Amino acid sequence: MTLCILGDAGSTFVVNFLARMAQHFDKTSFDVLSPRTSNAKFPKNVNQRILIERNSMVARIPKVRGAWALIQKHKYITKAEPYDLCHVHFVDKQSALLSRVLNLQCRRIVCSVWGSDFYRSPQKIRRLQERLYGVSDIITFTNKKSLIEFDSYYSKKYSNKLRICRFGLAPLEVLRKLELNKMGCRKHLGLPEDSIIVTVGYNNSPGQQHIEILKSIKKRRKEIPENLFFILPMTYGATNEYRNTVRKYVEQHSLRYKIFDRFMPDEEMAMLRRASDIMIQVQITDQFSGSMQEHLYSENVVITGDWLPYGTLDEKGIFMLKVSSVEEVGEKLVYALNNLDSLKEKCKKNPEIIWELSSWEKNIQSWIDMYEELLHRGR
Repeated sequence: MTLCILGDAGSTFVVNFLARMAQHFDKTSFDVLSPRTSNAKFPKNVNQRILIERNSMVARIPKVRGAWALIQKHKYITKAEPYDLCHVHFVDKQSALLSRVLNLQCRRIVCSVWGSDFYRSPQKIRRLQERLYGVSDIITFTNKKSLIEFDSYYSKKYSNKLRICRFGLAPLEVLRKLELNKMGCRKHLGLPEDSIIVTVGYNNSPGQQHIEILKSIKKRRKEIPENLFFILPMTYGATNEYRNTVRKYVEQHSLRYKIFDRFMPDEEMAMLRRASDIMIQVQITDQFSGSMQEHLYSENVVITGDWLPYGTLDEKGIFMLKVSSVEEVGEKLVYALNNLDSLKEKCKKNPEIIWELSSWEKNIQSWIDMYEELLHRGR
């Protein structure tokens, strides 16, 4: 059997998903059609088909890159032997435009909605995405709220195709085995050992609302201790220009900070979580933030938005602080700082809940069951 994976081989979610699925389906060949390569060590049955070279002239021009990738994917799928299953990770414009050839060349189709591909897509793109939803056998989501909102938007047209399947979080496994304590992690990462460390967001996207968060905190500056230190993980997403805008803001307002702007392996990401005390996660939209869950696993106090679809975490008894708008972040941070010890005590129940909910150990079977169901289902 041969399976086609349409997704970004540079994504940690895709990498870890593939590593586990390919290991289970060891007699199945996986073709990964990706715009960039991965340095990950995949099992031998995973074949990376990189359609745009990172340093090519084409890769430097966004619009040309997108068109070229679409053409190359279409050509490759057309010429390939028919696939037993195609799995689209992140339903973007390109994958929607490939719906016809995928339907012709793939016996079964799964598409996984990651979040922003639904929430941040304008109506025009959502209509285009329907081409793929229409030919898909199963459409997956990571949480119930997103599934319900998707189902409602499309007037329950695809209800019988919708399913919740969660990605596991590889850093949880690293965190579980990590021997360094909080101070040891800070020392390794070059962070101050005598500070209260607050992590703001988890990527370099304007959707994380970095500036709005910092403005809200600045309004309560007089109530904030001098040993506060901000971490801004900005290793992927958006542009250098946006990152520099955030950097300029924190420097103008004399905030103590460190921006992480280069790729970090899983172990260093785990250290970053453990090194923190508080995490602020109030992005505009989300499905089921893995980075936030890693902070919860690390017993950090998390401040998040009540508009984000974290009902599953609430139902499981996860302790978090919530705000109704980004403007409330400063006030909530002051509250957290004034009550840090008692709040951290409440966070001690979070690690095992997150492990049960989001480790690969607890989630991979749902993906395996779905694949086996489709591969044995007649068309």
